[in-house]
Amino acid sequence: MKDGKTRLLGFAWPLVCAALALLFASTASPLYATNFWTDTNIYFTIGRGMLKGLMPYRDLFDHKGPLLYALYGTGAALCSRGFLGVWLLEILSLAALLALAQRLSYRLGAGPLRYTAAPACAVTVCCCRAFTQGGSAEEFCLPALLLGILCTLRILQEEKGREKAAALFGGAAAWVFLIKYTDCGLFFGLGFFLLLCVLRRSGALACGRVLLRMTAGFAVPVLLCALWLLACGALAECWQVYFAQNLFDYSGAPMSLKGHVLNALAYLRTQSAANPALAVLTLIGMAGSAGALLRGGRGALAEALAFPAGAGLLLLFCYWGEMAHPYYALVFAATACAGVSFLLALAAKIPAAVKGRMPAVTAAVLALCILPACRCCCTAVPLLGVRREEMPQARFASEMHALSDAPTLLDLCSLDQGFYLAADILPVCRYFADNNLDTEEKREAIAGYLADGRCEFVVTVWRTLPENYEAIGSAVGVFDLNDQRTYTLWRRRE
Repeated sequence: MKDGKTRLLGFAWPLVCAALALLFASTASPLYATNFWTDTNIYFTIGRGMLKGLMPYRDLFDHKGPLLYALYGTGAALCSRGFLGVWLLEILSLAALLALAQRLSYRLGAGPLRYTAAPACAVTVCCCRAFTQGGSAEEFCLPALLLGILCTLRILQEEKGREKAAALFGGAAAWVFLIKYTDCGLFFGLGFFLLLCVLRRSGALACGRVLLRMTAGFAVPVLLCALWLLACGALAECWQVYFAQNLFDYSGAPMSLKGHVLNALAYLRTQSAANPALAVLTLIGMAGSAGALLRGGRGALAEALAFPAGAGLLLLFCYWGEMAHPYYALVFAATACAGVSFLLALAAKIPAAVKGRMPAVTAAVLALCILPACRCCCTAVPLLGVRREEMPQARFASEMHALSDAPTLLDLCSLDQGFYLAADILPVCRYFADNNLDTEEKREAIAGYLADGRCEFVVTVWRTLPENYEAIGSAVGVFDLNDQRTYTLWRRRE
């Protein structure tokens, strides 16, 4: 009975903490008029399109991984007229991260203090500036990144069950690879040292078995995804967009390895200043892993080096190119959660901290602090006052449906700014938004859409359209963290 209650608490408690934190942190929450972020609107438009047979890359262009669009398609299946389904998926994702933080805390020796990991990590993740408005690719990568750290510790510390942990490690790497492969650096650093440790401890045969399980854990989900894309006729386009164009068209000017390292260190400085809690807790995690040298034993050196190596390669891969956005740093919330777990393990060595009901009281107090902390610190909070009916998206949707029985739309406002969702319209153009990849193919395609009047309506911010379109209205609205913009609605001349 006690084990059953412990397991229930292990799942339910992180779920409660995640829901409380995301109530204010994510603009997908019912408290907000909509999710205001351009990137999440792109993902959701593609997710809605997938429910109608459209495919990412082939029919609707964007350059994130296929698993992210599948997640947003699931969110759209739960609720296609708003972000409620996506918000529920965010809660599940964050709850998984918090549950893993509890598990890691217990493994490190936090004992009853492990339940404080959930509220502490919820605030750490959601109150950092890198979280922005929620729903990012990085956010959905976090549980897999922390799972990689947990599996590494299990393999290094135990021989029993290490092949199962290795398969989970590979599966976690595949999850991140299929969402945003530049966030896979952590697995390379962790994987190198855990394989080296197994090789020295148990020999080449055991190391080969662990490597085989890691490879299988990675390959199975990747191959299943590839078969799905192949069956839907989008595998070649996925390869071209997600890999080739991201590598060669999005990363900026070519640099030497030294240039990439210096570039990553420059972003380390700026993003550490913007997200000090993530930086400090990651350093604590590194110090905690180095503590394995004090404990001694087999594998201590590998355990001490694996975490810093993984964090370092995560930094290098994440900031490999010149272009970087504030939300890129959110992946370090996983290493920060590991830092929280090391702190709790250290606190558990103080007898007063684990005496009587003190751990439960501490966890409850931290949970009560989640709502006020997120209300005060989350970057999305200023958008709480925006009313949906006053937004240009809602006003233009009414105008389009009043003028046309089956309106078609092209949103050229720089990324997808929610006009498709507000008007309940699916794109009819592959380049349905003016995305960050500024290729000649995209420019020619958009020019062709406008020249032949592909869409009855077009929304712009700064662009002037050809003579076959006339402006029929304008509106000023807030979008993407209080950025005021004047939108223009154009209609094709008959």
